[in-house]
Amino acid sequence: MKNQFSKLVTFCFVLLSSMLASSCREDQLLSEELTTEKSLDSTRSAKFGVPTKFDQHEFALKIETYMEPLVAGFGYTIYNDGVPYYATNGGDGFARKHVDSPIMLHSAIAKQEISTVTQYVTAVAMIHALQKYNVPLGSAVWPYLPKYWTPSKEFKTLTFERLLAHRTGLINYHDHHKLSSTVSGGVNKKVFDEKSLENNDVNYLLLGVILPYLEARKLAAQGNSSKLNKLESSNNNFIEYGEQYRAYVRNNVFKAAGLSNSTVIDWRGWDENGTILSSAANMGYPTKNGSEPGTRKETNLVNCGVTGLYMSAEQFAKFQSAVAQFRVISFDNLNQMKAKLLGFDGSIAGKKSIYYWKKGAEDNCEAMIVDFGKVQVAVFATSTHSQITDPKILAQFYEASFKNL
Repeated sequence: MKNQFSKLVTFCFVLLSSMLASSCREDQLLSEELTTEKSLDSTRSAKFGVPTKFDQHEFALKIETYMEPLVAGFGYTIYNDGVPYYATNGGDGFARKHVDSPIMLHSAIAKQEISTVTQYVTAVAMIHALQKYNVPLGSAVWPYLPKYWTPSKEFKTLTFERLLAHRTGLINYHDHHKLSSTVSGGVNKKVFDEKSLENNDVNYLLLGVILPYLEARKLAAQGNSSKLNKLESSNNNFIEYGEQYRAYVRNNVFKAAGLSNSTVIDWRGWDENGTILSSAANMGYPTKNGSEPGTRKETNLVNCGVTGLYMSAEQFAKFQSAVAQFRVISFDNLNQMKAKLLGFDGSIAGKKSIYYWKKGAEDNCEAMIVDFGKVQVAVFATSTHSQITDPKILAQFYEASFKNL
């Protein structure tokens, strides 16, 4: 009996030990499964990233905090997926100081000189005309020159793309009356042969002539020669070239973008009623706090393909947004603009995407625009003491304005 009892106790002990071991093993397996699942979640989080959302208010505050201590005055506007945004007035400081009475405060809606940022508009307008009249970007430009000008062998090989991208090697004589010599004369052979980038205003000075000639010749082929007759009424007819260029931009590009007062936007001082005296326009200043008189806005009626647009940050950012939404040029043509830097100075490979930018500085004013994709921004200032035209500045502000969901 004792032996049987002993065996029974031993059996029960072994069974209980086995059950306990099994239970511990299950707990261990469950723990391992939880650890593995957490590890997988961590891996997924690392792989796909934490969801974030762009905070336009944060972006606006970063721009204001940076600009306010540095410049005489500034205005800015952010367009986020077609919707405008700026904090308070969208700027600070002066568009006209007390010394240039009447005083004008700067803001998102205050206009100023935007210098060579104008070339972004010229690029969009030129591509719009090519699209409208079914002319490929790789077509030669020489058939759209004044009949009085004789293009050189080298010039006859130049395309719209090369002028728009500043890859021509053309000689700039810094005198529009010598533009025909640029067309007929020699080139910088190294730049010309290598098609290398050389930022040269003469390329866009020419585009300011070529654009109206393209339209005029196409209309003449359809039986309407009125514009062509005006252009060719005399040699070096730069006032008429500029008049027809500006008319094309207003009626075909600014109108398509839905800009208010699109028919009177100008390359000189203007308001909703038309042109105003340069002395009444906003000015640029050599210092932030000094009492020196400002630099007057120049009138740019001949070189309007290059520089001189007088616009507010709100107007320009709206234009950028319309272009980004394919309301002015097609999806494919906008991609060409970006890929080949037509109308842009450069690009930055950012954390969110590739950002495209254009800057300008003239007459103590500076301007900077950046295409972030759905987000567009324009920042204009009436002195040149910030580094806002360094694209890394706005890129850093933009990327720092995303918040975790």
